[in-house]
Amino acid sequence: MIKKIMMVTACSLSISAGVSSPAWATQTEAVSVFESSVYRDLFGTPAMRTVFSDRAMVQKWLDVEVALAKSQAELGMIPASSAQAIAEVAKLENIDFDKLRAKTNKVGRGVNPLLGQLRKKGGKAVSEYLHFGSTTQDIMDTATVLQIKEGTALIRQELISLMQQLADKADQHKATVMLARSNGQDAVPTTFGLHLSTYMMELYRHLERLDEASSRLQAQIGSTVGTLAPYGDKGIQLQESVADRLGLQLPIAPWNPSRDVFAEMVQTLALIDATLGRVAIDVNNLSRTQIDELKEGEGGASSTMPQKRNPRASEFMGGFSRMGKMYNSAALDMMSHSDTRQGSPWILEWSVIPESFMVTSASIERAQRLFDKLIVKPDNMKRNFDTANRFAMSEAVMNALAAKIGRGEAYKIVKKAIKGSAPGDTLAMVIDKTPAIKQHLDQASIESLLQPENYVGSAQHIVERSVKKVRGVN
Repeated sequence: MIKKIMMVTACSLSISAGVSSPAWATQTEAVSVFESSVYRDLFGTPAMRTVFSDRAMVQKWLDVEVALAKSQAELGMIPASSAQAIAEVAKLENIDFDKLRAKTNKVGRGVNPLLGQLRKKGGKAVSEYLHFGSTTQDIMDTATVLQIKEGTALIRQELISLMQQLADKADQHKATVMLARSNGQDAVPTTFGLHLSTYMMELYRHLERLDEASSRLQAQIGSTVGTLAPYGDKGIQLQESVADRLGLQLPIAPWNPSRDVFAEMVQTLALIDATLGRVAIDVNNLSRTQIDELKEGEGGASSTMPQKRNPRASEFMGGFSRMGKMYNSAALDMMSHSDTRQGSPWILEWSVIPESFMVTSASIERAQRLFDKLIVKPDNMKRNFDTANRFAMSEAVMNALAAKIGRGEAYKIVKKAIKGSAPGDTLAMVIDKTPAIKQHLDQASIESLLQPENYVGSAQHIVERSVKKVRGVN
Protein backbone atom coordinates (compact mmCIF):
# COMPACT_ATOMS: atom_id res chain seq x y z
CA MET A 1 0.00 0.00 0.00
CA ILE A 2 2.37 2.60 -1.27
CA LYS A 3 1.67 6.25 -1.84
CA LYS A 4 3.97 8.66 -3.58
CA ILE A 5 4.04 12.10 -5.13
CA MET A 6 3.46 11.93 -8.86
CA MET A 7 6.49 13.37 -10.64
CA VAL A 8 5.64 13.72 -14.31
CA THR A 9 8.32 14.83 -16.76
CA ALA A 10 5.75 16.18 -19.16
CA CYS A 11 4.32 18.36 -16.40
CA SER A 12 7.78 19.69 -15.57
CA LEU A 13 8.30 20.59 -19.19
CA SER A 14 4.92 22.30 -19.44
CA ILE A 15 5.63 24.32 -16.30
CA SER A 16 8.97 25.50 -17.68
CA ALA A 17 7.15 26.48 -20.87
CA GLY A 18 4.71 28.57 -18.87
CA VAL A 19 1.82 26.11 -19.08
CA SER A 20 -0.11 25.33 -15.88
CA SER A 21 0.21 21.78 -14.64
CA PRO A 22 -2.90 19.69 -13.86
CA ALA A 23 -4.07 19.84 -10.25
CA TRP A 24 -3.40 16.14 -9.64
CA ALA A 25 0.27 16.48 -10.58
CA THR A 26 1.16 17.98 -7.21
CA GLN A 27 -1.14 15.83 -5.10
CA THR A 28 -0.42 12.57 -3.33
CA GLU A 29 -1.73 9.81 -5.59
CA ALA A 30 -2.51 6.19 -4.79
CA VAL A 31 -0.44 3.85 -6.94
CA SER A 32 -1.69 0.58 -5.45
CA VAL A 33 -5.00 -1.09 -6.31
CA PHE A 34 -5.53 -1.49 -2.55
CA GLU A 35 -5.64 2.29 -2.06
CA SER A 36 -6.92 3.36 -5.48
CA SER A 37 -10.09 5.44 -5.43
CA VAL A 38 -11.11 3.53 -8.57
CA TYR A 39 -10.11 -0.08 -7.80
CA ARG A 40 -9.85 -0.47 -4.03
CA ASP A 41 -13.33 -1.92 -3.44
CA LEU A 42 -12.50 -4.71 -5.89
CA PHE A 43 -9.39 -5.76 -3.98
CA GLY A 44 -10.55 -5.98 -0.38
CA THR A 45 -13.51 -5.53 1.90
CA PRO A 46 -13.95 -2.36 3.98
CA ALA A 47 -13.77 -4.42 7.18
CA MET A 48 -10.41 -5.94 6.25
CA ARG A 49 -9.08 -2.58 5.08
CA THR A 50 -9.93 -1.20 8.52
CA VAL A 51 -7.93 -3.99 10.23
CA PHE A 52 -4.79 -3.26 8.20
CA SER A 53 -5.13 0.49 7.81
CA ASP A 54 -2.39 2.87 8.95
CA ARG A 55 -4.51 4.02 11.86
CA ALA A 56 -5.17 0.45 12.99
CA MET A 57 -1.48 -0.42 12.73
CA VAL A 58 -0.37 2.59 14.76
CA GLN A 59 -3.14 1.95 17.30
CA LYS A 60 -1.76 -1.56 17.79
CA TRP A 61 1.74 -0.12 18.35
CA LEU A 62 0.26 2.12 21.01
CA ASP A 63 -1.66 -0.79 22.56
CA VAL A 64 1.53 -2.82 22.90
CA GLU A 65 3.48 0.10 24.41
CA VAL A 66 0.73 0.68 26.96
CA ALA A 67 0.52 -3.03 27.85
CA LEU A 68 4.28 -3.12 28.27
CA ALA A 69 4.30 -0.06 30.55
CA LYS A 70 1.41 -1.28 32.70
CA SER A 71 3.00 -4.69 33.13
CA GLN A 72 6.35 -3.14 34.01
CA ALA A 73 4.69 -0.93 36.62
CA GLU A 74 2.89 -3.94 38.04
CA LEU A 75 6.24 -5.71 38.45
CA GLY A 76 7.95 -2.64 39.94
CA MET A 77 10.19 -1.96 36.94
CA ILE A 78 8.88 1.54 36.34
CA PRO A 79 6.80 3.94 38.47
CA ALA A 80 3.05 3.45 38.34
CA SER A 81 2.70 7.17 37.65
CA SER A 82 4.81 6.80 34.49
CA ALA A 83 2.70 3.87 33.28
CA GLN A 84 -0.40 5.96 33.83
CA ALA A 85 1.13 8.92 31.98
CA ILE A 86 2.12 6.66 29.08
CA ALA A 87 -1.44 5.26 28.88
CA GLU A 88 -2.87 8.80 28.88
CA VAL A 89 -0.63 10.08 26.09
CA ALA A 90 -0.56 6.95 23.90
CA LYS A 91 -3.71 7.83 22.01
CA LEU A 92 -4.23 8.01 18.27
CA GLU A 93 -5.44 11.60 18.39
CA ASN A 94 -2.00 12.62 19.71
CA ILE A 95 -0.22 11.31 16.62
CA ASP A 96 0.69 13.58 13.72
CA PHE A 97 0.75 11.18 10.78
CA ASP A 98 2.48 13.63 8.42
CA LYS A 99 5.38 14.00 10.86
CA LEU A 100 5.34 10.27 11.51
CA ARG A 101 5.72 9.57 7.80
CA ALA A 102 8.47 12.15 7.38
CA LYS A 103 10.55 10.71 10.22
CA THR A 104 9.87 7.13 9.15
CA ASN A 105 11.24 7.99 5.71
CA LYS A 106 14.55 8.74 7.43
CA VAL A 107 14.85 5.82 9.85
CA GLY A 108 12.91 3.14 7.96
CA ARG A 109 10.78 2.15 10.96
CA GLY A 110 7.72 3.89 12.35
CA VAL A 111 8.07 3.07 16.03
CA ASN A 112 10.99 5.36 16.84
CA PRO A 113 9.30 8.46 15.37
CA LEU A 114 6.10 7.46 17.18
CA LEU A 115 7.97 7.30 20.49
CA GLY A 116 9.46 10.70 19.79
CA GLN A 117 6.03 12.25 19.47
CA LEU A 118 4.79 10.55 22.65
CA ARG A 119 7.84 11.64 24.65
CA LYS A 120 7.45 15.21 23.49
CA LYS A 121 3.75 15.19 24.29
CA GLY A 122 4.00 13.42 27.64
CA GLY A 123 7.00 15.06 29.24
CA LYS A 124 9.48 13.54 31.69
CA ALA A 125 7.15 10.94 33.20
CA VAL A 126 6.72 9.45 29.74
CA SER A 127 10.14 10.06 28.21
CA GLU A 128 12.09 8.30 30.98
CA TYR A 129 10.18 5.01 30.95
CA LEU A 130 8.36 4.68 27.63
CA HIS A 131 9.54 1.59 25.68
CA PHE A 132 11.75 0.63 28.62
CA GLY A 133 14.04 -2.30 27.73
CA SER A 134 12.13 -2.99 24.54
CA THR A 135 13.03 -3.04 20.87
CA THR A 136 11.19 -1.87 17.79
CA GLN A 137 10.63 -5.40 16.52
CA ASP A 138 8.93 -6.43 19.78
CA ILE A 139 6.37 -3.69 19.31
CA MET A 140 5.83 -4.13 15.59
CA ASP A 141 5.70 -7.93 15.63
CA THR A 142 3.27 -8.07 18.53
CA ALA A 143 1.11 -5.45 16.81
CA THR A 144 1.17 -7.50 13.61
CA VAL A 145 0.03 -10.55 15.57
CA LEU A 146 -2.90 -8.51 16.91
CA GLN A 147 -3.81 -7.43 13.38
CA ILE A 148 -3.53 -10.98 12.06
CA LYS A 149 -5.81 -12.21 14.85
CA GLU A 150 -8.46 -9.66 13.87
CA GLY A 151 -8.01 -10.36 10.17
CA THR A 152 -8.23 -14.11 10.76
CA ALA A 153 -11.44 -13.69 12.74
CA LEU A 154 -12.97 -11.85 9.76
CA ILE A 155 -11.77 -14.46 7.26
CA ARG A 156 -13.06 -17.24 9.50
CA GLN A 157 -16.50 -15.67 9.81
CA GLU A 158 -16.83 -15.07 6.07
CA LEU A 159 -15.44 -18.51 5.22
CA ILE A 160 -18.05 -20.20 7.41
CA SER A 161 -20.76 -18.09 5.78
CA LEU A 162 -19.57 -19.20 2.34
CA MET A 163 -19.43 -22.84 3.44
CA GLN A 164 -23.01 -22.63 4.67
CA GLN A 165 -24.06 -21.18 1.32
CA LEU A 166 -22.39 -24.12 -0.40
CA ALA A 167 -24.03 -26.55 2.01
CA ASP A 168 -27.46 -25.17 1.14
CA LYS A 169 -26.70 -25.25 -2.58
CA ALA A 170 -25.24 -28.76 -2.43
CA ASP A 171 -28.24 -30.05 -0.50
CA GLN A 172 -30.59 -28.43 -3.01
CA HIS A 173 -28.79 -30.08 -5.93
CA LYS A 174 -27.74 -33.40 -4.39
CA ALA A 175 -29.85 -35.22 -7.00
CA THR A 176 -29.30 -32.80 -9.91
CA VAL A 177 -27.55 -35.01 -12.46
CA MET A 178 -24.78 -33.59 -14.60
CA LEU A 179 -21.86 -34.80 -16.66
CA ALA A 180 -18.64 -35.18 -14.74
CA ARG A 181 -15.66 -34.22 -16.85
CA SER A 182 -12.06 -35.28 -16.40
CA ASN A 183 -9.10 -33.95 -18.38
CA GLY A 184 -11.54 -31.84 -20.36
CA GLN A 185 -13.48 -34.90 -21.56
CA ASP A 186 -16.91 -36.30 -20.68
CA ALA A 187 -16.53 -38.90 -17.95
CA VAL A 188 -19.59 -40.37 -16.17
CA PRO A 189 -22.67 -38.96 -14.44
CA THR A 190 -22.36 -37.16 -11.14
CA THR A 191 -24.57 -34.66 -9.34
CA PHE A 192 -24.03 -30.94 -9.13
CA GLY A 193 -24.44 -31.20 -5.37
CA LEU A 194 -21.59 -33.71 -5.16
CA HIS A 195 -19.34 -31.43 -7.17
CA LEU A 196 -20.21 -28.50 -4.91
CA SER A 197 -19.30 -30.65 -1.91
CA THR A 198 -15.70 -30.85 -3.15
CA TYR A 199 -15.41 -27.05 -2.87
CA MET A 200 -17.16 -27.12 0.48
CA MET A 201 -14.86 -29.71 2.02
CA GLU A 202 -11.74 -27.99 0.71
CA LEU A 203 -12.86 -24.83 2.46
CA TYR A 204 -13.65 -26.86 5.58
CA ARG A 205 -10.05 -28.12 5.63
CA HIS A 206 -8.76 -24.60 5.06
CA LEU A 207 -10.78 -23.48 8.07
CA GLU A 208 -9.03 -26.14 10.14
CA ARG A 209 -5.67 -24.97 8.80
CA LEU A 210 -6.56 -21.37 9.61
CA ASP A 211 -7.43 -22.32 13.19
CA GLU A 212 -4.22 -24.32 13.54
CA ALA A 213 -2.09 -21.48 12.21
CA SER A 214 -3.87 -19.01 14.51
CA SER A 215 -3.18 -21.24 17.50
CA ARG A 216 0.54 -20.69 16.96
CA LEU A 217 0.41 -16.88 17.09
CA GLN A 218 2.36 -15.53 20.08
CA ALA A 219 3.35 -12.22 21.56
CA GLN A 220 6.89 -11.01 20.85
CA ILE A 221 8.30 -9.63 24.09
CA GLY A 222 11.98 -10.45 24.37
CA SER A 223 14.04 -7.23 24.43
CA THR A 224 16.82 -6.61 21.94
CA VAL A 225 17.66 -10.19 20.92
CA GLY A 226 15.22 -12.21 22.99
CA THR A 227 17.27 -12.66 26.18
CA LEU A 228 15.05 -10.43 28.36
CA ALA A 229 18.31 -9.15 29.90
CA PRO A 230 17.06 -5.58 30.53
CA TYR A 231 14.36 -6.96 32.84
CA GLY A 232 16.62 -8.86 35.22
CA ASP A 233 14.96 -11.82 36.91
CA LYS A 234 11.45 -10.60 36.05
CA GLY A 235 11.66 -11.06 32.29
CA ILE A 236 9.48 -14.16 32.11
CA GLN A 237 6.88 -12.58 34.39
CA LEU A 238 6.85 -9.53 32.15
CA GLN A 239 6.27 -11.69 29.08
CA GLU A 240 3.38 -13.43 30.79
CA SER A 241 1.80 -10.18 31.91
CA VAL A 242 2.05 -8.41 28.55
CA ALA A 243 0.74 -11.44 26.65
CA ASP A 244 -2.16 -11.74 29.08
CA ARG A 245 -3.08 -8.05 28.79
CA LEU A 246 -3.13 -8.30 25.00
CA GLY A 247 -4.99 -11.60 24.90
CA LEU A 248 -2.07 -13.37 23.24
CA GLN A 249 -0.17 -16.55 23.88
CA LEU A 250 3.09 -16.51 25.79
CA PRO A 251 6.15 -16.93 23.56
CA ILE A 252 8.02 -20.12 24.48
CA ALA A 253 11.17 -18.82 22.81
CA PRO A 254 12.00 -15.64 20.89
CA TRP A 255 10.92 -15.72 17.27
CA ASN A 256 12.65 -12.63 15.88
CA PRO A 257 14.16 -14.58 12.96
CA SER A 258 11.54 -17.36 12.96
CA ARG A 259 8.79 -16.25 10.63
CA ASP A 260 7.27 -19.66 9.97
CA VAL A 261 3.94 -18.85 11.63
CA PHE A 262 3.48 -15.69 9.56
CA ALA A 263 4.48 -17.64 6.45
CA GLU A 264 2.04 -20.40 7.37
CA MET A 265 -0.76 -17.87 7.70
CA VAL A 266 -0.01 -16.31 4.30
CA GLN A 267 0.15 -19.73 2.68
CA THR A 268 -3.11 -20.80 4.30
CA LEU A 269 -4.76 -17.73 2.82
CA ALA A 270 -3.24 -18.65 -0.54
CA LEU A 271 -4.83 -22.09 -0.26
CA ILE A 272 -8.23 -20.47 0.22
CA ASP A 273 -7.57 -18.28 -2.82
CA ALA A 274 -6.55 -21.36 -4.83
CA THR A 275 -9.76 -23.22 -3.98
CA LEU A 276 -11.84 -20.24 -5.02
CA GLY A 277 -9.70 -20.06 -8.16
CA ARG A 278 -10.77 -23.62 -8.95
CA VAL A 279 -14.39 -22.63 -8.43
CA ALA A 280 -13.82 -19.77 -10.86
CA ILE A 281 -12.39 -22.07 -13.53
CA ASP A 282 -15.33 -24.47 -13.23
CA VAL A 283 -17.99 -21.77 -13.30
CA ASN A 284 -16.30 -20.15 -16.27
CA ASN A 285 -16.13 -23.43 -18.19
CA LEU A 286 -19.66 -24.53 -17.33
CA SER A 287 -20.91 -21.10 -18.43
CA ARG A 288 -19.48 -21.50 -21.92
CA THR A 289 -22.08 -20.95 -24.62
CA GLN A 290 -21.82 -24.53 -25.87
CA ILE A 291 -22.16 -26.03 -22.36
CA ASP A 292 -24.48 -23.51 -20.69
CA GLU A 293 -25.04 -25.41 -17.44
CA LEU A 294 -24.34 -22.45 -15.15
CA LYS A 295 -24.48 -18.71 -15.41
CA GLU A 296 -23.41 -15.98 -13.05
CA GLY A 297 -26.44 -14.02 -11.96
CA GLU A 298 -24.31 -10.92 -11.49
CA GLY A 299 -22.37 -10.75 -14.73
CA GLY A 300 -20.64 -7.86 -16.42
CA ALA A 301 -21.80 -6.48 -19.74
CA SER A 302 -19.49 -6.24 -22.73
CA SER A 303 -18.81 -2.73 -24.04
CA THR A 304 -19.14 -3.88 -27.66
CA MET A 305 -20.94 -7.25 -27.84
CA PRO A 306 -24.61 -6.98 -26.81
CA GLN A 307 -25.08 -10.74 -26.38
CA LYS A 308 -22.26 -11.18 -23.84
CA ARG A 309 -22.58 -11.43 -20.09
CA ASN A 310 -19.09 -11.76 -18.68
CA PRO A 311 -18.51 -13.89 -15.55
CA ARG A 312 -17.00 -11.13 -13.43
CA ALA A 313 -16.92 -12.99 -10.10
CA SER A 314 -15.05 -15.89 -11.71
CA GLU A 315 -12.72 -13.43 -13.38
CA PHE A 316 -11.74 -11.73 -10.13
CA MET A 317 -11.58 -14.94 -8.10
CA GLY A 318 -9.21 -16.28 -10.74
CA GLY A 319 -7.11 -13.14 -10.51
CA PHE A 320 -7.01 -13.31 -6.71
CA SER A 321 -5.93 -16.95 -6.93
CA ARG A 322 -2.94 -15.88 -9.00
CA MET A 323 -2.13 -13.11 -6.54
CA GLY A 324 -2.35 -15.68 -3.74
CA LYS A 325 0.28 -17.78 -5.52
CA MET A 326 2.52 -14.73 -5.66
CA TYR A 327 2.15 -14.16 -1.91
CA ASN A 328 2.57 -17.88 -1.27
CA SER A 329 5.99 -17.74 -2.90
CA ALA A 330 6.90 -14.56 -1.03
CA ALA A 331 5.98 -16.23 2.27
CA LEU A 332 9.06 -18.45 2.01
CA ASP A 333 11.24 -15.40 1.43
CA MET A 334 9.79 -13.93 4.62
CA MET A 335 11.60 -16.76 6.43
CA SER A 336 15.06 -15.96 5.00
CA HIS A 337 16.44 -14.18 8.07
CA SER A 338 20.04 -14.50 9.18
CA ASP A 339 21.45 -14.37 12.70
CA THR A 340 19.07 -12.82 15.25
CA ARG A 341 17.17 -10.81 12.65
CA GLN A 342 17.54 -9.18 9.27
CA GLY A 343 15.64 -6.22 7.92
CA SER A 344 15.11 -7.24 4.29
CA PRO A 345 12.71 -10.18 4.75
CA TRP A 346 10.99 -8.37 7.59
CA ILE A 347 10.18 -5.43 5.29
CA LEU A 348 8.61 -7.89 2.85
CA GLU A 349 6.04 -8.82 5.51
CA TRP A 350 4.74 -5.27 5.72
CA SER A 351 3.34 -5.63 2.22
CA VAL A 352 2.69 -9.37 1.88
CA ILE A 353 0.68 -9.93 5.07
CA PRO A 354 -1.88 -7.11 4.68
CA GLU A 355 -2.27 -7.71 0.95
CA SER A 356 -2.81 -11.44 1.48
CA PHE A 357 -5.64 -10.73 3.88
CA MET A 358 -7.12 -8.08 1.59
CA VAL A 359 -7.10 -10.34 -1.48
CA THR A 360 -8.56 -13.31 0.40
CA SER A 361 -11.36 -11.21 1.90
CA ALA A 362 -12.21 -9.91 -1.58
CA SER A 363 -12.18 -13.40 -3.08
CA ILE A 364 -14.49 -14.83 -0.41
CA GLU A 365 -16.85 -11.87 -0.80
CA ARG A 366 -16.95 -12.44 -4.57
CA ALA A 367 -17.65 -16.14 -4.06
CA GLN A 368 -20.52 -15.32 -1.69
CA ARG A 369 -22.07 -13.06 -4.30
CA LEU A 370 -21.52 -15.66 -6.99
CA PHE A 371 -23.29 -18.48 -5.16
CA ASP A 372 -26.01 -16.19 -3.90
CA LYS A 373 -27.09 -15.41 -7.47
CA LEU A 374 -25.77 -18.43 -9.38
CA ILE A 375 -28.14 -19.63 -12.09
CA VAL A 376 -28.16 -23.44 -12.31
CA LYS A 377 -29.63 -25.06 -15.43
CA PRO A 378 -30.57 -28.70 -14.65
CA ASP A 379 -32.30 -29.17 -18.01
CA ASN A 380 -29.15 -28.21 -19.86
CA MET A 381 -27.10 -30.51 -17.63
CA LYS A 382 -29.36 -33.38 -18.67
CA ARG A 383 -29.40 -32.24 -22.30
CA ASN A 384 -25.60 -32.46 -22.53
CA PHE A 385 -25.76 -36.23 -22.11
CA ASP A 386 -27.77 -36.34 -25.33
CA THR A 387 -25.48 -33.82 -26.99
CA ALA A 388 -22.63 -36.25 -26.32
CA ASN A 389 -24.78 -39.17 -27.61
CA ARG A 390 -24.87 -40.74 -24.13
CA PHE A 391 -21.39 -42.24 -24.47
CA ALA A 392 -20.82 -41.14 -20.86
CA MET A 393 -23.01 -44.14 -19.93
CA SER A 394 -20.57 -46.66 -21.42
CA GLU A 395 -19.05 -47.44 -18.01
CA ALA A 396 -22.49 -48.31 -16.66
CA VAL A 397 -23.07 -50.64 -19.62
CA MET A 398 -19.63 -52.20 -19.20
CA ASN A 399 -20.14 -52.86 -15.49
CA ALA A 400 -23.53 -54.46 -16.10
CA LEU A 401 -21.95 -56.65 -18.77
CA ALA A 402 -19.03 -57.45 -16.46
CA ALA A 403 -21.43 -59.02 -13.98
CA LYS A 404 -22.24 -61.55 -16.73
CA ILE A 405 -18.87 -62.21 -18.45
CA GLY A 406 -16.16 -60.60 -16.30
CA ARG A 407 -14.71 -57.11 -16.30
CA GLY A 408 -11.82 -57.66 -18.73
CA GLU A 409 -13.95 -59.16 -21.49
CA ALA A 410 -16.73 -56.62 -20.95
CA TYR A 411 -14.26 -53.73 -21.31
CA LYS A 412 -12.92 -55.12 -24.60
CA ILE A 413 -16.37 -55.60 -26.09
CA VAL A 414 -17.68 -52.14 -25.19
CA LYS A 415 -14.48 -50.36 -26.19
CA LYS A 416 -14.33 -52.16 -29.57
CA ALA A 417 -17.98 -51.39 -30.22
CA ILE A 418 -17.52 -47.67 -29.53
CA LYS A 419 -14.33 -47.53 -31.58
CA GLY A 420 -16.17 -48.98 -34.57
CA SER A 421 -19.14 -46.62 -34.31
CA ALA A 422 -20.07 -44.34 -37.17
CA PRO A 423 -20.18 -40.54 -36.86
CA GLY A 424 -23.48 -39.53 -35.29
CA ASP A 425 -24.10 -42.88 -33.66
CA THR A 426 -25.50 -42.78 -30.15
CA LEU A 427 -24.49 -45.31 -27.50
CA ALA A 428 -27.92 -46.92 -27.88
CA MET A 429 -27.28 -47.39 -31.60
CA VAL A 430 -23.83 -48.85 -30.90
CA ILE A 431 -25.30 -51.37 -28.45
CA ASP A 432 -28.01 -52.30 -30.92
CA LYS A 433 -25.31 -53.13 -33.49
CA THR A 434 -23.31 -55.27 -31.02
CA PRO A 435 -24.69 -58.79 -30.50
CA ALA A 436 -22.01 -59.54 -27.90
CA ILE A 437 -23.73 -56.99 -25.64
CA LYS A 438 -27.33 -57.68 -26.54
CA GLN A 439 -27.07 -61.38 -25.86
CA HIS A 440 -26.35 -60.64 -22.19
CA LEU A 441 -28.51 -57.55 -21.58
CA ASP A 442 -32.20 -57.27 -22.40
CA GLN A 443 -33.76 -54.11 -23.81
CA ALA A 444 -35.26 -52.98 -20.52
CA SER A 445 -31.87 -53.27 -18.81
CA ILE A 446 -30.16 -51.36 -21.62
CA GLU A 447 -32.68 -48.52 -21.47
CA SER A 448 -32.23 -48.30 -17.70
CA LEU A 449 -28.44 -48.29 -18.06
CA LEU A 450 -28.62 -45.35 -20.46
CA GLN A 451 -30.35 -43.11 -17.88
CA PRO A 452 -27.76 -40.91 -16.09
CA GLU A 453 -29.76 -40.69 -12.87
CA ASN A 454 -29.41 -44.47 -12.48
CA TYR A 455 -25.61 -44.27 -12.30
CA VAL A 456 -24.74 -41.77 -9.58
CA GLY A 457 -23.99 -44.31 -6.89
CA SER A 458 -23.92 -42.92 -3.35
CA ALA A 459 -23.70 -39.30 -4.46
CA GLN A 460 -26.72 -38.15 -2.48
CA HIS A 461 -25.54 -39.83 0.69
CA ILE A 462 -22.04 -38.32 0.33
CA VAL A 463 -23.56 -34.86 -0.11
CA GLU A 464 -25.76 -35.30 2.96
CA ARG A 465 -22.77 -36.47 4.98
CA SER A 466 -20.68 -33.49 3.84
CA VAL A 467 -23.46 -31.00 4.47
CA LYS A 468 -23.95 -32.35 8.00
CA LYS A 469 -20.24 -31.93 8.70
CA VAL A 470 -20.18 -28.33 7.50
CA ARG A 471 -23.38 -27.29 9.25
CA GLY A 472 -21.83 -28.34 12.53
CA VAL A 473 -19.11 -25.67 12.23
CA ASN A 474 -19.32 -22.60 14.43
